[in-house]
Amino acid sequence: MKYQKVGAALASFALAGLLSAPGLALAADDGDTVTIGLLSAFTGPFASFGQLQKEGAVLALEEYGNQVAGKKIEVIYADDQLDNELAVAKAKQLVEQDKVDIITGLVSGDEGLSVGDYMKGKNIPIVPMYAASEDMTMREGDPYIIRPTWTGAQPMDVFGYWLAQDKGYKKIYMIGEDYSYPYNQAGGFKRGFLRGGGEEVTTVWHPVPTSDYSSLIASIPLDQGYDAVLYNGAGSDAVAFVKQFVEFGMQDQIPLLGQSNTFEKPDLDSMPAEIVGSYSAHLTTDDLDTPNWNTFHDAFEKRWGHGPTAASEFAYGSMKMILRAIEALDGDVSDKAALAKAMLAVDLSDEPRGPVSLDDHNAAVQNVYIREVAQNDQGELYNKGLFTAKGVSQFGPYDPALYMSQPADSRSEPAGKRADMPAAMLTVEQDYELVPFGQ
Repeated sequence: MKYQKVGAALASFALAGLLSAPGLALAADDGDTVTIGLLSAFTGPFASFGQLQKEGAVLALEEYGNQVAGKKIEVIYADDQLDNELAVAKAKQLVEQDKVDIITGLVSGDEGLSVGDYMKGKNIPIVPMYAASEDMTMREGDPYIIRPTWTGAQPMDVFGYWLAQDKGYKKIYMIGEDYSYPYNQAGGFKRGFLRGGGEEVTTVWHPVPTSDYSSLIASIPLDQGYDAVLYNGAGSDAVAFVKQFVEFGMQDQIPLLGQSNTFEKPDLDSMPAEIVGSYSAHLTTDDLDTPNWNTFHDAFEKRWGHGPTAASEFAYGSMKMILRAIEALDGDVSDKAALAKAMLAVDLSDEPRGPVSLDDHNAAVQNVYIREVAQNDQGELYNKGLFTAKGVSQFGPYDPALYMSQPADSRSEPAGKRADMPAAMLTVEQDYELVPFGQ
């Protein structure tokens, strides 16, 4: 599946937006230092993602010796605890007090949308490392938001399509965290699953965080023809859910699937071995074996004492893109429109996770991997690659204009039954070609 170009009006989004941004002001070059604000969740239920972001970013910075084109790179790390109001307050401090040249980081979809909304009109580049709410680079996109990472729907559309086409699943029971990123993961999954021939995806939502899942698990209907349960959550929520799912003996009665982050390390290390065989889809997998991945993996493991994950790879790649853009400008970041334009021009074909390009909405086009939880000879759980879909955009196999004409993903959108899905969303000119992993 190749990314379908958007029409002429939309195709000029990035460049035209940068050249015509209202009230464009060029910040004075401070001379010897480029300041980057890295805003993330370093405490709270998603603290592991914030830490992994920092590790990936630091590795990239150290490869450059923390300087580019004679300019010192200063990074200010701000903890928003995954609280949207705090995230905006921290972003405001980074912009108004610390006078940062770039903002990066961001973990959750809600956090990304809140900060992105505050930053509109500030004319400072934002590089989301993990926040995956698609409207940051779609319906509410801004030319200063450059996202070389992902959207929540991107891998899940592939996952749903594969489960329906290859596994023959017809009905999925999904339990998920109640906020925008899981909505987008669910939206992508529903579209792919129903387009692939699935009939129904039932969704049940729970607040974040939650520690006791006993009532949710006990309520899973085992007599209504569901092919699997999909847990649409991550972090400490995922660890607690998976443990209780196994304690209830549910893995012997119905297969367990995960959203992209459910089985991510290091959380996977805290999960029981009974989940071996569970499927998920993401933009990385633990057994990638390419020169670019192996070089990155070895350097990361040497520096931090453990292997990388999607969060750390995204942070590494995002920071490398930022540093390469600064390098292309010979260290002069005073013109923020030129800085954003330089980021868009960076060659991302050597990304460790696989080649990446940016679409006309400043979002990544890349490989998606179907994965299975496996166990190595040391008894450790890891994600084993099964299939690859190449060149997947944030719009999946759909025409961008058609995709954006649909309601944004929410608790109830898109429809959960094939019979209720708009006919235009059930047929595409060319769907994914899933090739065996490693080919």
